[in-house]
Amino acid sequence: MREGIRNAASKYVVAFGVALTGVMAAGSVSAQGVQPPTFNCLELIRPHDPDLPQIKPIFRSTTDLSEREFDCLAWQDFIYLMWPAKGDERGVPDPDQKLGAGGPTVWESYRTADTVFLPEGRDPGPWQELQLMATLESSLGQQVASGAVRHLTMTAKVSRPVLSSILQSAAAFPPAILNGISQAGGGTLYDLNGYPVYYEIAMDRPQYEYILQNKLYNAYQQATFARTHVIALPAGTTNTPLGAVEIKAAWKVLTDAERQSGRFHTVQALLGGSKTPVTVGLVGFHAFIASGTQGAWATFSQVDNAPVEKPATSGSFNFFNPDCKLPGTGKACPINVRDADPGQVVQIGPDAKAADALNTYMHYILQQYDPKSPWQYYNLIDVQWPLSPVVIASLKPPVSKPLPEGHPNIPHIPGSHFVNPVLETFLQTPGMSCLGCYQYAATAAVGIRQPPYRTSYSFVFGRASAPPTEQQQ
Repeated sequence: MREGIRNAASKYVVAFGVALTGVMAAGSVSAQGVQPPTFNCLELIRPHDPDLPQIKPIFRSTTDLSEREFDCLAWQDFIYLMWPAKGDERGVPDPDQKLGAGGPTVWESYRTADTVFLPEGRDPGPWQELQLMATLESSLGQQVASGAVRHLTMTAKVSRPVLSSILQSAAAFPPAILNGISQAGGGTLYDLNGYPVYYEIAMDRPQYEYILQNKLYNAYQQATFARTHVIALPAGTTNTPLGAVEIKAAWKVLTDAERQSGRFHTVQALLGGSKTPVTVGLVGFHAFIASGTQGAWATFSQVDNAPVEKPATSGSFNFFNPDCKLPGTGKACPINVRDADPGQVVQIGPDAKAADALNTYMHYILQQYDPKSPWQYYNLIDVQWPLSPVVIASLKPPVSKPLPEGHPNIPHIPGSHFVNPVLETFLQTPGMSCLGCYQYAATAAVGIRQPPYRTSYSFVFGRASAPPTEQQQ
């Protein structure tokens, strides 16, 4: 821990997963004499702040429990995850490439959930193994398997297998949480052109290998394992910074003007059962970083997504049209309502103040790094973490009760919330947060004749199935 003034909570050091530090300075005063924006991660202001996010793929794994430090780590994680990946090694940044150089990013080379939880609980194989789609010709199949072309099928944040598993275990969820999950899983967000937003989930190597080693890709094996073990995803350490990282991303089909704007990170994607790729842009990004306790969540949004706090009367947005009227009525289109087409989205609360100040700084250094960088058009909304962390691996198995919430920083302030307007559009109400929901994440319900057991704050385990002939012991 560095010397200096820290708040009481900051005495606890928490492993936060992958992040990086670097050596790039913010830059000097511009030729016009305008002072560039500044930001301090450290509570004690110093001439040089070693925790400021930098644009280099270097890991940093720990921080104290102060808001500015977590915001700096979140942005640093974002840069690392968006760095170009090595062509021959999943999930590893290529230090010889520049940010934005093209090709799959680090997280885009991760294993996606549909390549981990296979039908009938089949073994998904080694981390590097490519899962080729039999319905695609060889070249396109290779691109999809490597992450260069996305295969997008989810038009709701919660996948059908997970939602089905949750509904089969409905009695284990409080009504408010169950209703919220059902809304997120049952609703589709449409853009202004009538296209649904597509979602995907991916995981890094530590999370994947934990699942593989313990055969948690099989629903029956999950149940057997959880009877005698606490499902606790591996955390990063000082010596081994990279712990489990789980990603949720939201993609929008782009118009010609949006493709040419340079304001989106773009990829080619197959939508649903199509075999013809189209261009989509990243509009929402959510990272869960396992820490051995309750973990931490960081959520980002493209800057043009929606007006904040109230409907706008002018301006251009990805998911809000100030002139939208219900056909034949003259009434304004409904806001934050599932299945509305076109979708009208309002972000119910502003980005956190510290995050907003850091966003300004990051936009500046990204523009200095590359004036055409699309990453200057993304904002950190906020970060959530536990103020009173509990090491979940120390719990006594089997764990059927909700996991500890750990007194999260959000929403302990009345009326605050932690939601992303395009990832949790229909859950935007004060008091909603990741920890309050994910503490109920549980094992898959397929063939289970026992209470569901908790799964390290990740609902992805609910995707698991099992061989039809396998019987639970």
